Amino acid sequence: MKRLTLILLIVALAAVATNVAFAQDRPDRPNRDTKGVFWNPSPADYDRWRVIEGVEEGATIRFWPWALTPDFEDYLNQVIKNFEATYPGVKVIMEGQPAAGARDNIRNSFAAGNPADVINMSDGWVAEFAEAGVLMNMDEAVTARYPDIRAEYVDGAWKKVTFKGASYHIPWYLALSNVMAVNTLILDELGLTLDDLPKTWEESYPFAKRVREESGGKYYLYSFPWGELAGLGVLNTFVGEGIPVYNEDRSRVIFNTDPRAAGILASYKELLDNDYIPRASLTDDVRRMIDRFSQGEILLLQTGPQLLRLVRENNEQVYNSLKLVNALVGAANIRSIGGVQTLVIPKDTKFPNAALAFAIFLTNADTQTAFSREVPIYSSNLKSYDDPFFQTTGTQLTDSLRPLAKEYFTTAVNTNILSFPRLAEVEQIVLGEFQAALLSVKSPQQAVDDMAKRINAILEAQ
Repeated sequence: MKRLTLILLIVALAAVATNVAFAQDRPDRPNRDTKGVFWNPSPADYDRWRVIEGVEEGATIRFWPWALTPDFEDYLNQVIKNFEATYPGVKVIMEGQPAAGARDNIRNSFAAGNPADVINMSDGWVAEFAEAGVLMNMDEAVTARYPDIRAEYVDGAWKKVTFKGASYHIPWYLALSNVMAVNTLILDELGLTLDDLPKTWEESYPFAKRVREESGGKYYLYSFPWGELAGLGVLNTFVGEGIPVYNEDRSRVIFNTDPRAAGILASYKELLDNDYIPRASLTDDVRRMIDRFSQGEILLLQTGPQLLRLVRENNEQVYNSLKLVNALVGAANIRSIGGVQTLVIPKDTKFPNAALAFAIFLTNADTQTAFSREVPIYSSNLKSYDDPFFQTTGTQLTDSLRPLAKEYFTTAVNTNILSFPRLAEVEQIVLGEFQAALLSVKSPQQAVDDMAKRINAILEAQ
């Protein structure tokens, strides 16, 4: 297999293992360094970690991580223990949130005037809350006051989402999704090799037909999580294919004037109508897509490698067959920062300095390197990549990616150009018109025309 080349970065993370109350050697966490600085800090480490000024004495702050408890509760409890020793007198109350409904829960907390002081958000959610004026401006809070701290972060991750030119989040953990998992049990049964696999999305469409036909309807090439409201969906696909989304001054969207946009929807519809992909793709979310792959009926799975532990939990035989290859890419072959898990702070928090101190502590190099040892995520703090852990490989499937990370994160930039007012409404428009095309309610061209028309009405209203 060719050396993996990092193409696209995206983030999403779920977790592994069970909860314990303190550090210990664990067979399910083979990379955990129980003798390292994170699990055994010294007074000198506390002094080194204490970087935020004016932290409010006696502050109690609430922290909302999502999809990380109880599986990573021992790690997060150690984070809090280290932080409270670094800033004596400050207390952190962790309130773990489930993945299901997380965004709505955050919305409801702001509406009720009771949000947590530090909130974990997927990057696709940040702009909505920044536009609402409820988040701390991190370029004012960090870039202006602590430029040395700001310089530690992956630049593309810091700038992943902006509102009126400013960042309202601190990037937390990143995930490499430049790779694709291959079920070699299916590959071998079909008499194919890794070199036979498609390299681009355009090449994948006829290949999906080939897999379905040559397997006698037993297997699919891939499936999709089209039932999940995930950011701007097909608009990101347009970007990946090099389709212009905006006019020159970004006052209007124009993707519908490029015939390739409707062509993409038409290709998806053909896959669906001819049973070249599971029809359940219309309603599947990411978790269900991974479950479907785990059942052994799907050849390729394109997702963050940290989520491959779900395959192992579901089907050890499939997991043991996996090989990693380069992910499918669009014609533009964009090298960018993809998904970023972020931390945000409400603008009206009672303890702004304490909340900022915790967000910075959670994302410092030592804390994030320790997290990367827990599960194959990647740090947003560039200093993490000086740790020997990222210079070596291990025995796990995803360990071969670690030495590639430093080069990627020190050069990758944010090429995410999509930004809209009333983001949640735009997301619903994109998903609704996309599904209308796939369900034959509208032609692909009518769907992209209506999508553009409705988005432009929002842009004009601004």
